[in-house]
Amino acid sequence: MNIGLLMTYNEADIIDEMMAANRHFVDTIFVLDGSDDGTAERLAKYPEVELILKDQDVAGTEKVQDFHRQALLEAAHERYGTGHWFTLMHGDEIFYNNPRKMIERAEKQGAKRVNWAAMQFFMHLSDEPLDMSLPVQERLRWYSPFWVEIRQFKSSANTRYAKKHGQVIPEGVGWQPYSKMPIFKHYPYRSPEHRQRRIEQMKTRGFSGTSAEGTVYRETFMSIYKTARKFEDDFGDFELDRQGNLLSMMWRWRKLVKR
Repeated sequence: MNIGLLMTYNEADIIDEMMAANRHFVDTIFVLDGSDDGTAERLAKYPEVELILKDQDVAGTEKVQDFHRQALLEAAHERYGTGHWFTLMHGDEIFYNNPRKMIERAEKQGAKRVNWAAMQFFMHLSDEPLDMSLPVQERLRWYSPFWVEIRQFKSSANTRYAKKHGQVIPEGVGWQPYSKMPIFKHYPYRSPEHRQRRIEQMKTRGFSGTSAEGTVYRETFMSIYKTARKFEDDFGDFELDRQGNLLSMMWRWRKLVKR
């Protein structure tokens, strides 16, 4: 199986678009939600969504972090056992490459984890003002190549999240990675109003988020990144069939950052 572990935090404006794009890539979804804007209620209507846990029930008064996925992992293992693939999902992210195909390719290589590359979409100077009548993927077309993160892993009886800051995947996962970097699209800020609201929410709520600096409309998402590109239905040299090996791609990615 491919089991989705989804974290959501006030994404009612994009959650249906995200689910329309991503729901067919997984067999079932376990959710950790910290929303108060109706996101959880929207998710509950999808048959792929098997369980929704609320942030306060999992983290109490603590700040919600990646390792709190342990509650979802335990629930999935209890229901389906171990030995399955897990795909980490967020309410504001949309897969560009097919996670099911990445698992097939990883299995052929004997890989136990898959590194995914994030493309950070933002409000570009040329977009001002945004056309809010368009879906998110159509109104936000500019992106900066951002971070690389393990987003898929194969579980075992030893797979478990320890309580460590920044632990995206659990311990007990095989070391060998898939040889390519598939892509997902990240939309942390989807309008000027949403950006301001999200910044204020991050000051008071448990979930963390991606910070942005400076003005709302900009030339690149953050100043430390050299490159901003307009998405024209193709990610250029980051496309899977144009990538070299994983090491060369990681080096190329590193060169996009100034520091």
